[in-house]
Amino acid sequence: MTHWLLAACALLLANTAHPQTMDAARARQAYESANTLFEQHRLPQSMAALEEALAADPKNVPALTLRAKIAIGANRLDIAGQSLERAVAADPSAWYARFLFGFWYYLRDDWSHAIAELSAARKLNPRDARAPLYLGMTHERLGDLRQAVAFSEEAVRIESAAGKPDSPTLLAHSRLLLQSGRLADCSKVLDTARLLYPASRDVRYEIGRLLLKKGDAVGAAAAGEEALPMAGEDVTDLQIHYLLVRAYEAAGNDRLAAAHAAAIRAAEAQSAK
Repeated sequence: MTHWLLAACALLLANTAHPQTMDAARARQAYESANTLFEQHRLPQSMAALEEALAADPKNVPALTLRAKIAIGANRLDIAGQSLERAVAADPSAWYARFLFGFWYYLRDDWSHAIAELSAARKLNPRDARAPLYLGMTHERLGDLRQAVAFSEEAVRIESAAGKPDSPTLLAHSRLLLQSGRLADCSKVLDTARLLYPASRDVRYEIGRLLLKKGDAVGAAAAGEEALPMAGEDVTDLQIHYLLVRAYEAAGNDRLAAAHAAAIRAAEAQSAK
């Protein structure tokens, strides 16, 4: 009888623990499937797999973070915020969840919370450039250009140490230097960007802005004309046309300034239809 009772108790304890083990395994498998689907840009299927993962483990931080990332891309900030709040509560040391929560606050113009979360992410993972980069842009929104430049410079330094800085990071840093009136430093950063990304439309556009600021209207117009036929990035045709209008007006070329002004009016009329 004693042996039977011991065996029954062991079986009972095993059955109590087994569902939790199965839930963890199912959550992990569903998350891995969701991540693969995300990399394949199959976002609805990825979200469905994430819901399966979270049904099995509601505190699965990677699943919550990926769910938030997809939701931000779909402009569903409500879903993203709920997911990130749960992720950070489940694991305050999850640096990527903290970064993404800071980015979420940044998108909502909630600067104090953005700084708090981005600062936490920066401390948790000092080798990742994204937190200092967005700290810089947050301080820019607050009008603190000194801090903004310092953080963006840190982001460039981190990426440079890892291999090479990304174009958006270099351009964000150069733009902040331009706003700060540090034209020589801005020129050095843009020289690096042009060397690393010779086919970048955005780099050529920022060079044009710098040259116009320095009073080189002819050089600014040349940079704008180089940028215009290049493959689109973040900078739009309209932005380049506006730059070219200002550059040609400053250079005294009214004919070309008028041509680009006409291109702006045509684009605006087309978008209004």
